[in-house]
Amino acid sequence: APFIDAQALLARGDEMKGVLVRGIAPELESEVSDVVNERSRLVFQGLREGEFGIVLGVDLAKRLGVQMGDTVTLIAPNGQVTPAGITPRLKQMRVIGTFNSGHYEYDANLAMMHLVDAAKMFRLEGASGIRVKLRDLHQAVQVGDELSQALSTKARASSAALGDGWGELYVRDWTKQNRTWFAAVQVEKTMMFIILTLIVAVAAFN
Repeated sequence: APFIDAQALLARGDEMKGVLVRGIAPELESEVSDVVNERSRLVFQGLREGEFGIVLGVDLAKRLGVQMGDTVTLIAPNGQVTPAGITPRLKQMRVIGTFNSGHYEYDANLAMMHLVDAAKMFRLEGASGIRVKLRDLHQAVQVGDELSQALSTKARASSAALGDGWGELYVRDWTKQNRTWFAAVQVEKTMMFIILTLIVAVAAFN
């Protein structure tokens, strides 16, 4: 499924929060993400091109104090150049619902909007990437490496043939996106192994 990832500010009254904005194709997102499940499917179907609706994580909505139907102001980092200088790009967005992924990092920092609206807001010609869901999540690292090699080779060939300078591709799997969390889990597992080894050693000597 195609997507756009960008950073922005979301404001409601005196409250302001830096968020990760993800532009999605609502009809395809359920194929690659468990966030769009049976309970939230109707919410995401409300994302329609040109209406500039937005779906917030439940914790983000609580932080801003907004509910379904409220409006928030999205402030894009790439401003507009005017005779008076550079002014921020603002857009009033209507909250059409919330989602609960069960992961605080996402629920407190992620906002989703329609792919086409996101492209207009952040001045992009199309999607910034493609998300792929695998049948076996444990193959993500291997498949990511294979895709990186294959696509980079094709991109360089295309760039050389067209002379457009295009050819930079980045492949990220779920282990890289959640690297901090996995590092913490690995430290915890190591410490538990050491502690249990010491307990067994003391019991054996006794």
